[in-house]
Parts: sequence; structure tokens; C-alpha cells
Amino acid sequence: MTGLSGRTTPKAFGPPFPVATPDVALWAIVAVALGLVLGLQATRVFVSDLVFVIDQSRRALLLLIIAGTFASPLLAPLIGTLSGGRLLLVAATLLATARIGLQLVDWPPARITLSAIALVASGWALIPLLRWRARAGLGILVGTAIDLALRTARDTLDLPWLPGMGSHLATAILVALFGVAVGFIVIDRGPVEPRGAIGFLALGPAIALLHLVTGNLGFAVTHTGWDLLLASTLLGSGILVGLLIAPLAAQHWLGWIATTAAGATGLWLAWDAGWQARLGLALAVTSWAILVLTAAIGGRLLRSPASVNRVALALAVGQLLQVALLFRYYTATGDRWIPLILWAILAFVVALDWPSGWPPGAVALLPHVALGMVSPLAAAVAWQALGERASPPALAPSSELIVMTYNIQSGYDRYQRWNLEATARVIEAARPDIVLLQEVSRGWLVTSSADQLTWLARRLDMHASWGPASSDGLWGNAVLTRALPVEERVVHFRTTQNLRRGAIAVRLTTPTVSLWIASTHLDDPRSATMVRLTQIDELLAFLEPARPLVLGGDFNAEPESPELARLSAAGFRDAAAAVGALLPTSADARRIDYLLVTDGLEPVAGSVLEATASDHRPVIVRLIVR
Repeated sequence: MTGLSGRTTPKAFGPPFPVATPDVALWAIVAVALGLVLGLQATRVFVSDLVFVIDQSRRALLLLIIAGTFASPLLAPLIGTLSGGRLLLVAATLLATARIGLQLVDWPPARITLSAIALVASGWALIPLLRWRARAGLGILVGTAIDLALRTARDTLDLPWLPGMGSHLATAILVALFGVAVGFIVIDRGPVEPRGAIGFLALGPAIALLHLVTGNLGFAVTHTGWDLLLASTLLGSGILVGLLIAPLAAQHWLGWIATTAAGATGLWLAWDAGWQARLGLALAVTSWAILVLTAAIGGRLLRSPASVNRVALALAVGQLLQVALLFRYYTATGDRWIPLILWAILAFVVALDWPSGWPPGAVALLPHVALGMVSPLAAAVAWQALGERASPPALAPSSELIVMTYNIQSGYDRYQRWNLEATARVIEAARPDIVLLQEVSRGWLVTSSADQLTWLARRLDMHASWGPASSDGLWGNAVLTRALPVEERVVHFRTTQNLRRGAIAVRLTTPTVSLWIASTHLDDPRSATMVRLTQIDELLAFLEPARPLVLGGDFNAEPESPELARLSAAGFRDAAAAVGALLPTSADARRIDYLLVTDGLEPVAGSVLEATASDHRPVIVRLIVR
């Protein structure tokens, strides 16, 4: 039987089972932690870029490519055989090389290729690491904490999305430490800690929950109502508490029952808002940490390890479960039941291998593991606290306002490159007082996983109002203002043909101005005229008492369409057309983005800006409030 370094090891071990030295175990934990971080970063780029390069409407092709990539653990036995038992070395080399390349390349097809290689290699690396070093599974939570810390420090943006020497240096350090840790494992001659294959099956659903809820900063900010610093602290504290009480939970089946019940309750409550969401998220993250850690360390140690074929099959099946349920989640615009289904699968799989205690020596490593988690999280929170910004400056008293509407395509430009900084620069250059945004994402894996509204509000130093359209509250419309909103209202349209849609209305009051602002995004299939007309009826009913009003957004309808005729009949004027701003606004040369105004608002100037930071051009109008 071939070990991590290609040497022959005994087929069976008699009790008491030999335990690897603490130094070797710590290096294995570091290798797993950093391999997970690099793999998560690659996953976010691969899924997001693929969706935008191929287009989300071609769902069958997307599913085929993503499923094929996530099923790659099935190739691990072949790679191990061809490399002479050096699967870990091959996987680590591929992961390090692809991840460095991903940091330096901005051409979307190349980024998709490099991120796919890194994603595949991270899965291959976990197979030998966790198969032979049971305690290395502690690195799963360390990696989760490091990943959370990195994104907290950069206002939820992940390293592969960030150009500049700081991000390049951080990436180089992560890759170098990963390489050093793997090097120590490869040359290690100490005893091994083999485990079974069941825990590998649980990793797919566990990582899916990480993307959706337990490691999702945007979800935490949106549902708790807290700022980024407090939301990150809540997630990090939950992971740490889960680590510390996991040994106690593993002592008896009651621990599994309590953990499963608490996690399910927490996931349900987390979908609410306020204190229910805060309590629910704390329960969900803590319970998730206990179950995923139990799966990662493999339950009971075995006399002989599961074969590479069985481990690879279990990991691949878990990955495919992740793909299938995430695909359903996003095509349904955030299905609340999907996280509960993932939780049920995770809990069931862990129950099949629920331990009666932890592996020998694992408890002794907890102080080191806790330190490895707390240190990066504390540094990130301190960074955020030191960089806390003052409240945005108040809007100067004036009867004139500059209003912009902009479909930002979740930060992707016309060439399918994700660059939220370019979006911010387009807005900044126009110096608007009010910005109506559409296609804003606050933590969806398929749109970078970043909380784009939090980032933009901080970057532009403006107040943010959120109008979620998706069921999970993480995709929709937004309003950025220089005046502090005094009232906010949101509507979800009951009728849709594609993704869920809605609108947000915000009331602004200054010493010289009092008006309503609304941002909306109607259904996009060209054939969905009747759906859009129904949505407009719901929108008009929602906005009936709000006057004077600026209504802006992506209406997916041209000026001569029945949709615009319906709005005109309801008393709305096309402000951009009134000042001669008639250029197309979409990449397919249609004029479908509008700023519409009611009586009491007079457009005096405007334009359709030449910008490529999205597949839409922003429309900007200067208004006088009479």
C-alpha cells in the first residue's frame, strides 16, 4: 500500500493505533486549510466567470461543464497510478501554479481554465491528506476562518478579483505556505492515521452550505442588519464555538441529535431578519462547524484505510450533490428549502460514521487550531475597525438633483470580466446625487460571492438602500443616495418568467427637496411582454401614493412598446428623451433603460454615458424639483 510519499506502508494496524507526531499533524492541518482556501477562491471564479461567458440562459451546457469539473475526483486514482503514488505532489503543484496564474490573468477564457484546474487539484489534494491524516481534517475549519478573514479585510471581495501588489503578495504567501506544508507531509516518515470514505461524501453538501449561508458575508449582513464587522464576527465566533464543543458533541448520539436539530432550526430562522436571523445564523454556523469537522476527521479511525477508489467516488458523489442542489437554488432565485435539504444530507452522512470520541491526540491540537482560526479573524476585524468610515456627507441644499440609473450586471463588464472597481469609477465620474442600481448581488456564488452593495456604498461613500428580489434576499435592486433615506419600501412581483423580480422605493427629504426614488428591473425575455405588463400593474399599485417620483431601471422594453405606453398613460414622462438622451443603453443596441418622472420634476439635461463596465450603459439626468 502506497503512502503520501510513495513508500510502502503496512496494510493493517493493531491497537493501540499509532499517532503521527504533533509537528506532522500541524503541517497536515496547514496543508488542508490552505488547500481549502485556494480551492474556494478558484471555485468562485470558475462558477461566476463560466456563467457570464457562456450565459446563464444556456443552463444545460453550464450544468454539464460544472458537473464534469466537480466530478474530477474520479480521476484521482488514475493520476495517482500514473504519477507513481505521488498524487499529493501532482495535485499541489497544479493547484499552486494555477492559482498564481489566476491572480495574474484577466482574460475570461484563461481564468475559467486556470480556476477549473485549481478547483480540480484542490479536490485531488484533499484525498491523500485526509485519507492518511485523520487529524488533518481540523484544517477544514482553519481554512474556513482564513477564507472569511481575507474577504472581511477587503470588504467581502476575494483575492482573485483584486488586482494590485497587495493581493498578489497575499496570494504568494498563501501558495508558498501551502507548498511548504505539503513538502513536510511528502517527506514525512511517521505513522499514519487512516480513515474511511464516508466523510468525503459529506464534504460536498458542507461546502455548498458554506457558499450559501455559513460562510456567506453578504447573507449575514443582509439578514442580521449588522455592518460587515459585526456580521463577520458572528460567523467567525460560530465556527470557533463549533470547534470547541465538537469533542463534547462527539461523545454520544445525543450530540448528533442536538447538533442536527439546532442546525435545521438555525437555517430556518436565518432566512428572517433582526434577532431571529442573528440567533438562527449563530446556531446554523456552530452546528455546521461540528458536523463538517466530524466529517473531515472521519468519525472512527480504522485499522486500514479506505481505498483511493472508494474515497474518490465518495468525494465525487458529494461534489455532484453540491452542483445539483446549487443549480436548483440559483435557477429558482434562492430556494429556501435547498439549504435544509443540504443540511439533511450532511447530517445523515455524518450519522453513518458518528464517532464515540475523537481521534487520539486531536483534542490536544485544539489550542493550536483555535489560534490558527482566531488570529486571521481578529486581524481582519481589527483592520475593519481601524478603517471604519464616518457617515457619508449630507446632500447640499439645492433644488437640483443628478440622478443615474445603471444595470451593473453584478460587476461584469461588456467583455465578461468582473471588475466592480470599474463600475464604481463610472458612477464616481458622473458625481450623481442618487444612483438606481439593478442586477446587484450580495453573496451569490454565481456572481462573485461578494456583497456588491456593501462594497459600492463604502467605495462611493453613499447611503445604501436594498430592494431584494430573490427569495434569499441576496439579488435585486438598490438605491445609493447622498441624502439619508427617511423611508424605504420593497415589493416582490408575483408574476415572472425568468428570475424573480421586484422594486424598491425610497423617500428622501432635505431642507429643499422631498421626493420618492424607485428602482426596478422587469423580466428580460423579449417574448415576455404580458409578464412585464403584469409587473408594471403591480409596480403602479405599489407606487401609487409616492409623489413626486423618479422611477428608473431596466425595463427590458423599447420606447414604442406597450410597456412604455402603459407607464406613459399612468403619468410618467421619459426624462432622458425630454432632453435628447436617446442613445441605446444595452449591448444589443436597444434603448431599454429609463429614468421616468412625474409632475413636479423637470429634466434640464442628461445623457447616456459611454461606458463598458457593464453590458448596459448608465442613463443620467439633471432634475429640478419644483
